[in-house]
Amino acid sequence: MSASSRQTCCHFIPLNTVSFTWPSVGVLIITIFGILNKLSGFYGIISFDFSDPVAFAVYIYSLLAVFVCAYALYGLHTMNLNILRLYVIFYWVDCVISTATTVWFATKWYAFTDHSLPELADDLVKQKEHDDVFRMESMVSISLLVVLRLIHVYFAYVITCYYRSIGHRYSKLSIDRDFE
Repeated sequence: MSASSRQTCCHFIPLNTVSFTWPSVGVLIITIFGILNKLSGFYGIISFDFSDPVAFAVYIYSLLAVFVCAYALYGLHTMNLNILRLYVIFYWVDCVISTATTVWFATKWYAFTDHSLPELADDLVKQKEHDDVFRMESMVSISLLVVLRLIHVYFAYVITCYYRSIGHRYSKLSIDRDFE
């Protein structure tokens, strides 16, 4: 196995950089994307839409997750294994929570929301065309949601691999020091 393949996760995301005191570029990018994603909670709060308590709870959760991700950035910068361990746990929990809320909102939107247009009630051809377009858009949207959830799981796996590689490196360093 070459050195370059050992330093990547799934031969795609780098696990370390030139100096191992710097955090992984891949995990750093994943964490920044996580912060940007969770900033949606801020926009949900300022929209003043408090009619759906589940959506409001997700907005609050997203805002709290921004702070957790920011703390993870600090842990990545300082190479603090305790913070990184908490971040790995949080990311997997976030993956489950995000998947559950995605399923909740998608089901609510596609199954329980009336998408008919009253102005098309008299024109059956246009109503059928509207329903066909909505069905096609629904399939595309659901496919994208599934792909995004799978990417979220993959990112959780990458963060876990990074944490394990850092922990393994530090345990080797402490063993080497014990023998000196």
